[in-house]
Amino acid sequence: MHNLPYNGRNALLLSRTMRQITRFAAVFAASLALAGTALAQSPVYSVKDLPIDKIAPTAAEATNQGRTDARVMGAQRLIERLTLPEDRATARQPIDAATVARSYRSVQSQGEKSSPAPGGGMRATGFVTWSYRENEIRRYLDSLGVPYVDSQAALALIVPVAIEGVDPNRWAREWSSVAANGQTVGKSDDTVLTPYTSLAEGWSRRPTWMDIQEQLTRARADHGAIAEAYQQGGQYYVRLVDMRANTPNPDIAVAGPFVSLQSAQTGAIMELERAWKAASVVRGSGATNLTLVASFNDIQEWVKIRNGLETSRLVRQLNIESLSTAGADISFAYAGRPDQLAADLRSRGIDLSGSEGSWTLRVSVQQ
Repeated sequence: MHNLPYNGRNALLLSRTMRQITRFAAVFAASLALAGTALAQSPVYSVKDLPIDKIAPTAAEATNQGRTDARVMGAQRLIERLTLPEDRATARQPIDAATVARSYRSVQSQGEKSSPAPGGGMRATGFVTWSYRENEIRRYLDSLGVPYVDSQAALALIVPVAIEGVDPNRWAREWSSVAANGQTVGKSDDTVLTPYTSLAEGWSRRPTWMDIQEQLTRARADHGAIAEAYQQGGQYYVRLVDMRANTPNPDIAVAGPFVSLQSAQTGAIMELERAWKAASVVRGSGATNLTLVASFNDIQEWVKIRNGLETSRLVRQLNIESLSTAGADISFAYAGRPDQLAADLRSRGIDLSGSEGSWTLRVSVQQ
């Protein structure tokens, strides 16, 4: 293991007053507790906007039957969310949506209603959210030998850009909704693998980071991502671009073709998820040990670094060897390739830099 941060300079017990040390330690302890609470939540295993449309003799029966069908539909969507088609195709046996559906946790109504059905009986309509038991589903996928990704990327602010035959206002409408107070706001979803919130206004050109800095801060998003729609041959495509300056390849993917802007919006999110899975999925076993320095300016930066490591599915056996008010010596094992680890941490707002034997972690600088 290498030296303490900065060769022991500014060590916690030598460079600050006892009051500052106590405050730092208290905030650090609180951050551990908060991180533990956050880790208990798994929004990825909740599937929203599942439709219900069922007719039965009574309203209760129609609702229950509709929810049961929606639970299986949600299980299928969850399978597609967590896994890649090529990995599903090589499973030891086909993944059964009905089996996944039995591992449910709870259901939440998004607005259901019942009404008399033509010809008798009652009709239940609306939408629900089903949540599933993550540990049971992980074990099931592991038993089939199917790699999966259930760690989320950092929150992105989607910026709708329209070019080449696409109206910016029409494209922006696909990324917006009407709030309870009647105000038009950007859409958002924190359950997908690539959680996002979007701007409600469209652009006819690619904005710079400075153009959207205020919206990024207001949305508390980690970074911006351009969703650039264009028309070709009567069909729609969406070019997805990462706005972070430190990204080696900012072009994420091109999604399409689509027959409508509505399907283009849905397809763009699915393509972001696919790209995230392709970059993050780990096939095979084994791990690599790594020792490095985490450098930070304040407790908030340290909390972000630590939470990023804790929530990364690639990182295992995290060990904080030493800690000062300006840095920490850290060791852990990680699965996958070094570039996968760097990409995963970058998505959490953390930069991994250096070379063999001298690695450093820092909070990313937005620009």
